[in-house]
Amino acid sequence: MRKLSTLAVASLLAVFTLAACGEDEDKEALNKDCPAAPAAMTGSHTLPGNFPAPADIVFTSVKKDGPSTIAEGYLNGDISDAHKAVASAVKGASGYDVTKEEQDVADSEVNFSGAGNSGQVKMNQTCRDRTDVKITIRPA
Repeated sequence: MRKLSTLAVASLLAVFTLAACGEDEDKEALNKDCPAAPAAMTGSHTLPGNFPAPADIVFTSVKKDGPSTIAEGYLNGDISDAHKAVASAVKGASGYDVTKEEQDVADSEVNFSGAGNSGQVKMNQTCRDRTDVKITIRPA
């Protein structure tokens, strides 16, 4: 029984140590200069249900994946600014609700429902001045 307790404690310490290392790597990435921004897509980027994306998002692609629509792009600025912009746009849109939101050091999620759809906006900051955005919209 004592061996089992020792093993459990050792396992928990290993998990916390690995999590802390990942957070340190995220913080280091936030100080890196950003490479050249991906090219903005040409043509329409209309999203299902008139999804309320922030006005300053730069879309790089919009594609269908089965019943889902996946839009990718970026926002200039850090993860905190990106999270606030997305959450505010969704909360401020008629018929849309934020069902869950979470923000960590370098990533963030905003889950939503509205206009007969549900989905998630996933954001990752991998360099100093830009946050990548992936919007997944699927029929509810």
